[in-house]
Amino acid sequence: MKAPRAEKPDKRQRIIDAAVELFRKTHDVRKVTIEDIAGAARVSPTTVYNQFGNRDALVIEVSKSLIYAILENARTFLRSDLPFPAKLTGMISGKLELAANFNSEVVTRLITQDAKIAPFLEQVYGTEVNGLWLEMLEDGKRQGYIEESLSPEAFLAYMDVMRIGFSAKGDLFKDWQNRMDLVEELTRLFFFGFLKKDVDLFGKKETKRY
Repeated sequence: MKAPRAEKPDKRQRIIDAAVELFRKTHDVRKVTIEDIAGAARVSPTTVYNQFGNRDALVIEVSKSLIYAILENARTFLRSDLPFPAKLTGMISGKLELAANFNSEVVTRLITQDAKIAPFLEQVYGTEVNGLWLEMLEDGKRQGYIEESLSPEAFLAYMDVMRIGFSAKGDLFKDWQNRMDLVEELTRLFFFGFLKKDVDLFGKKETKRY
């Protein structure tokens, strides 16, 4: 009995895959033409226009494909049996590896939440990302790596503030692969903050009485 044949990607997905590959090979995606993408996807330029309308819409779809890939990577690690530190490092390294395969314009659009992709990002955060953050929060508490008293409300608010802050500083990430020291330092700040020791900021810790 013959094994079932693997289903070929449909035309739309072939076009997106071709665009990803061509964008990855250039520093300026504007130099990649619809004709180039059509040739790599083995379709006609008319098919590309019929599927996406224009080149900018195709760039947005490529950006979305990066988000979906990052989400799948995070989901795989979070729902694995790995220790919490291994899950975190797997998610971070996987995200960087995936982003490295995309042109910097695509990455910058996502970080700055380009107006044309912002509605999609808001939808994804509301339906998927926040749920994954909460899974990470609970798993981190269960394994003893996240403070038990941290509320889901405060945790999600912090993540949202960080996202908005990074989007306002998108220029920092235009050449991010050559600024890995900065990326790593910001990642450490994101997860650990800047204090080396705990400080009783609000005077709520009990003092010893003798």
